Amino acid sequence: MIQKLRRHLTLLFVIPTSLILSLILIVLFFWQSSLTRNEQAVNLQNQILNLTYQLEGAYFFSDDWLALMEHEHRLIIHIEENRIPLFFSGSWVPRTDRDVLIELAKEQAQKQHIDTLARPYSSTMQKSSIFTVQGRNHDTYQGIVVILATEEGFRSLTLLSDITELKRQEPKRFLFFLGVDILGILALFLVSRFVAAKAVAPVAEYHQKQTDFIAAASHELRSPLAVIQNCATTSLSMPIQTEKMNRLILSECSRSGKLIKNLLWLTSADTRKKKCRLEPVEIDLLLLRLLEAYEPLCNSKNIRLRLLLPDEILPCVAGNPQWIYQLLSIFIDNAIAYGCQGNENFSDEKPAIELLVKVIGKKIYISVSDHGPGIPDNQKAVIFDRFYRSDSSRREKEHFGLGLSIAQLLAEQLGSEIEVLDTNGGGCTFQVNFKMCKAE
Repeated sequence: MIQKLRRHLTLLFVIPTSLILSLILIVLFFWQSSLTRNEQAVNLQNQILNLTYQLEGAYFFSDDWLALMEHEHRLIIHIEENRIPLFFSGSWVPRTDRDVLIELAKEQAQKQHIDTLARPYSSTMQKSSIFTVQGRNHDTYQGIVVILATEEGFRSLTLLSDITELKRQEPKRFLFFLGVDILGILALFLVSRFVAAKAVAPVAEYHQKQTDFIAAASHELRSPLAVIQNCATTSLSMPIQTEKMNRLILSECSRSGKLIKNLLWLTSADTRKKKCRLEPVEIDLLLLRLLEAYEPLCNSKNIRLRLLLPDEILPCVAGNPQWIYQLLSIFIDNAIAYGCQGNENFSDEKPAIELLVKVIGKKIYISVSDHGPGIPDNQKAVIFDRFYRSDSSRREKEHFGLGLSIAQLLAEQLGSEIEVLDTNGGGCTFQVNFKMCKAE
């Protein structure tokens, strides 16, 4: 699904931008071709004006001047006076015979009703529009014909400009623009693949996490269901074990209910858009209530639970009392389960869990420290992942690996941050900060 989404995003980016790029290049190609043709037409008009001016006033033309004109501008100049051609053989040899080209030009002028064999009567000058003459050897010319009336009769001027090289440049120009278009589309494709990959990366990551979440939840739910099924089977086959099996069934049902409750809470937290409404919380009273709740459990497990408060009265913090209580409870539960497994530095006394409160600036820092084996640095980045447990063998069945995930979400909702530190002398410390309430 992710790969399909990536392909669709790539095509969605490539197709419109490629069409726009191709359209721009097509417009540029025709604009440049038109500009070249117009420039050539303007040059031809300038040459015909120059020659017409000379034709009107001169009684004779210098062969050197005509040869220079032809050579500099790649022209074919043919002048007739009263149908008699001027004796000028030309300064260069075109691919098609000059006489053939002149006849073809006259035919094009004849189509425009410009007759080089007759004197104009309606005006003193007749001029054709610019036309194209195709030679016999793949050569091309632009031409124009002018007829001037004189006292002695009339003069005709046939002017051809060789544009063969310009015509040959058009396919090369087209291939150039086509190559630019192909390279541009290829570059757009590569860029779009990169952009699409970056765009779907969060979706892919979320999808993978969702898949892992479902797989882990299924695994965790399958275990109590298997126990319940086995207990029910044993109860039916061995009625004498019914009471024991019922207790196990109740225990597994309670365990499954706790898991489902945590899963529902995580799901609701994922869909929650806004942070909770914060209110003033008397943190010292909350910590004393927390200590009172956990002391019996710690005593039953031979664990010392200590609360270290500063001498001054603690100000209120902005938060939600239930969520702060749940957040700190998760840290204490983890310390009891994983942080009190014994440490060689405390082998002669009870393992201890310490709740320490510090006021730094406008924040209150609460830390829960244990003196157990601690958390390796390479695991500190993943302990907040859902269903992660350092006990890879999953011997500890009372914990699902969801507590720290819930703690992180609670901290985000409260606008707090959690730090994982090493306890002096060995062990792990979870530290969370809370903002003080603004003074009224």
